[in-house]
Amino acid sequence: MVPPSEFSAVPAPEGGHAARLLPAALAVATFALHAAAGGRYGIFRDELYFIVCGERLGWGYVDQPPGIALIARGAHALFGTWVPGLRLPAWLASAATVFLAARLARRLGGGAFAAALAGLVLAASPLLAGLGHYLTMNAFEPLAIVALACVLARLVQGDTPRLWLLAGALAAAGALLKYTSVLLALALLAGLVATPARRALWTRWTLAGAALAAALVLPNVLWQAAHGLPFLELVRNGQLEKNAPFSLGGFARALLLEFGPLAAPVWLGGLAWLLLAERARPFRFLALGGSLYLALLVATRGKAYYAAPALPMLLAAGGVAIERALRPGALRLAALSSVVVTGAVGLPLAIPLLPVEIFVRYQAALGVSSEPLERHAYGVLPQIFADQHGWEALAAAVAAVVRSLPPEERTHAAVFAQNYGEAAAIEVHAAGLGVPVVSGHNQYFLWGPPEGRGDPVIVVSDAQEDCGGDLYRERTLAARLPSSPWVMPYEDARWIWICRGATRPLADVWPTVRHYQ
Repeated sequence: MVPPSEFSAVPAPEGGHAARLLPAALAVATFALHAAAGGRYGIFRDELYFIVCGERLGWGYVDQPPGIALIARGAHALFGTWVPGLRLPAWLASAATVFLAARLARRLGGGAFAAALAGLVLAASPLLAGLGHYLTMNAFEPLAIVALACVLARLVQGDTPRLWLLAGALAAAGALLKYTSVLLALALLAGLVATPARRALWTRWTLAGAALAAALVLPNVLWQAAHGLPFLELVRNGQLEKNAPFSLGGFARALLLEFGPLAAPVWLGGLAWLLLAERARPFRFLALGGSLYLALLVATRGKAYYAAPALPMLLAAGGVAIERALRPGALRLAALSSVVVTGAVGLPLAIPLLPVEIFVRYQAALGVSSEPLERHAYGVLPQIFADQHGWEALAAAVAAVVRSLPPEERTHAAVFAQNYGEAAAIEVHAAGLGVPVVSGHNQYFLWGPPEGRGDPVIVVSDAQEDCGGDLYRERTLAARLPSSPWVMPYEDARWIWICRGATRPLADVWPTVRHYQ
């Protein structure tokens, strides 16, 4: 067994009071960056969906754990559809992630430069900033994991074992925000077991923390089990039909480039330092856990951006490694300046800092384009920007068609949308419509059609819509949206049909419309 002194003998970090305030300053700057984008475009497709899920709170959903729906419910209740208000929790989480990454660099023995480098690379990474800008699961998962890493680092240094309760709560919070965090939390635990740091596990508080985590996530596990584990079906369908084909080379290339040109040298340097440096031995479990998690992503054919929650802790270690390598002040200043400059160039590609017309010219001038994550054709905008356009116009058109129905038809009508983005946009932007919105996509399938609804049904689709084959006797084109260059091509110029004369109740054919993806 390794003596406790070997785990607590981490060099005191460089710097004084100013260095201790640096993480907070970086967090404030990160929040200001996100706030500068404001609500320039509109509500993102997934944000609309999470708002709707928040109005139907439950212990689980087909495609997500319940955490993001709860956060969206609070944001929507406070701010309605005001975009900056909706995204405020995400911006705060992004700022807190930068704060904790800089603090972790200090705990690993780094000084002011290490904290500054870790925080700046994290804040200036286009992909990480983009993930932290929107009210989605991706904004909160890195925060839960870097907080867990900070607590585990304290535990292996001999801090009070009662911190295992906090570790359990953080692991559960990550699981209730995004399921991939379970893999990373387990990978970190495996890293502890595989290194001398496992001595921190030998306490009854470890079992207490594990029990707390299990109790917190159990309702969600039971929900998934009761509904036939729909999330596993969704993942399988996504790999087969939705996600861009996986290749190991493409995954590695994205991992090295998409987080920013200067991010890879820092996190790879942190990984090497944790694995090889004698002074990093107490924290080697972070490297083993991070490496195991990346291997799991490859094994499960995950997207490269799923690595995002592992990056803050590796960037923190990278800040320490590069601080020890770059002693002259001029080199350190050059390194920080390079991060700021490359971030200034890349960030407008990830968060809506520019008006859309200027963005298109800016992207063309740089000669870059977004790497497709799905098997859809892209328009002039990357998907993250395109999916913030067109929703209000769609909702207004559907509302106009609903209002055109005779009152006696309106009492039996329903609106059918092809996917959760369309359905949620109509619910949020045409609130008070008085007609239920249904879809077979993901959680909307389980919500199903209300009894007595579905004749007529207003269908949002394209020119090929046939009202479900022989399900309806009459089909009428009620409206068609004008084409827009800013939306995703498959959402462009949608047709709105009225289908009348049902031959069977909509509930009878509902199982055939299920689409988990």
